[in-house]
Amino acid sequence: MNIKKFYNKNWKKLMILPIFLFLLSCTILYSNYLSTGEFINKDVSLKGGYLITIKTDVELSEEYNSRELVSVGSGKKLGYTVEYGGNNIDEFMMQLSAEAKSNEYSIEELSPSIANRFWDGTIKAVSIAIMVMSGVMLLYFRKLVPAVGIILAGISNIVNTLAVLTLLGINLSSSGIAAILMLLGYSIDSNIVLTARAIKNKHQKLDERIYSAFETGMTMTLTSIVALTILYLTSSAEILKIISVTLIIGLLFDMVNTWIQNAGILRYTLK
Repeated sequence: MNIKKFYNKNWKKLMILPIFLFLLSCTILYSNYLSTGEFINKDVSLKGGYLITIKTDVELSEEYNSRELVSVGSGKKLGYTVEYGGNNIDEFMMQLSAEAKSNEYSIEELSPSIANRFWDGTIKAVSIAIMVMSGVMLLYFRKLVPAVGIILAGISNIVNTLAVLTLLGINLSSSGIAAILMLLGYSIDSNIVLTARAIKNKHQKLDERIYSAFETGMTMTLTSIVALTILYLTSSAEILKIISVTLIIGLLFDMVNTWIQNAGILRYTLK
């Protein structure tokens, strides 16, 4: 049985999958809130603290919230960046220097108030972007349910991705926020392809319209995943790694939320 026949036969049952993933993701984020006081683990760029760059060849223990620094040209290990959110920086630096066997370090202090303002501004910007896109989708398609389906898929992608990042122990950073915004834009694009084909192409059956959009959208998504995987494997820059892994996770969820969830909503609406 090919994909088209399998989907046409089981599309109602498949709708359970995106619902389950969304509820599971919400549970993960809420569990993190109960244990840490925050739905999402943030790095110092979003919550304030100290960012220490230390030059060393010694392997640091896992108790430190650290990321390895590697030379872009040679791939040689240069040291670490270490995050610290406590109040006793002097004692922490004595302990870190002793373990790293190095006194070559720099300390950057990030104000919690500035970080919180940046975080609040980010939340407002994302919220406004979603509301504006909702209005644009409603004006373009002239139908409420398809517009809601597009936005719901985008929100589901974000929630699912944040839950996986939490499970992997990856703290959300300013570069992670950039990746989330890219993911939102990509999700809207892929869902517009699906919705436009499903609504506008009246000369084809609904199943054929959805499958035509599926072929186009999946080609785009898989190409992007391959490119991002290559970027992740070949790049030594931590920012590029964070952006690429965040987008890879998000695009995998986008396949479910676009081609199962939103496609199912369109079938219910247009049939």
